[in-house]
Amino acid sequence: MEKKEKNNKGLIVIIIFLVIALVGTSGYIVYDKVIKKEEPIKEKKDKPEEKEPVVREITEAEKTTLLNQINDYTTYFADSYPLSEKSSFNNQDVLYFTSMQLENRFSDFMESDLEKVLEKYFGKDHSYVHEDIDCFAGDGVLYKYDSAKRTYEYEDMHAHGGKTIYRSTVFFVEGKSEDDTTYKIQTQILYTTSAGDTVGPRDRYYTSANQEYDDYILGPYGEDHEVTEEEYQSIKNKIPITTFTFEKDEDNNYGLKSVTIA
Repeated sequence: MEKKEKNNKGLIVIIIFLVIALVGTSGYIVYDKVIKKEEPIKEKKDKPEEKEPVVREITEAEKTTLLNQINDYTTYFADSYPLSEKSSFNNQDVLYFTSMQLENRFSDFMESDLEKVLEKYFGKDHSYVHEDIDCFAGDGVLYKYDSAKRTYEYEDMHAHGGKTIYRSTVFFVEGKSEDDTTYKIQTQILYTTSAGDTVGPRDRYYTSANQEYDDYILGPYGEDHEVTEEEYQSIKNKIPITTFTFEKDEDNNYGLKSVTIA
């Protein structure tokens, strides 16, 4: 009798275990098939698509403006090409160049007059410091800066001619605008003899402002000569591409960022 009771107890334990296992399995199935399906599915957030830059050909008006600026830079900086904003744009050079673009150069002018022209050529974000502008010849100050009056006063004591300038003919090759902000202008430039205290005829042309006198690509002509389109076409494959990169700011200034030669 006692043995039978023990068997019954063992059977009861097995039945209870099976019931618990069955309930557990059923609960998992209900959770997995019903409750879990009802949980909101988290949507994956797509990464914002990177927009392709909008590149276009520059307009005729933009071309005219930028070529005029390129001619101005080349007049004073040609011997320093290539240029980069961080390594090549010396504060004194920028101030001197800007002062030479003023209508009232070689006279007194306001700080604000200089700033307006400087921003036109180098952009509003160009870092500069107002200070005396030294004479290129190393014989003292050319423009004395007065921080109290915010003026530049011309020092008329320099008994010599002007700084050497570089005469050139700039040929437009291609101009692209990226997102109406970055502008890349490809040019080919022919240089003639530079001008300083004396100005000679344009009787020979070079592919660099730093070439030797007799290392010309066109000429000599024996008299003043302007390069013709036919002459340019005949040698253009021998002229390097000089690329000017600009950034346009909110005030429509085209600030020069770099000049590369390839």
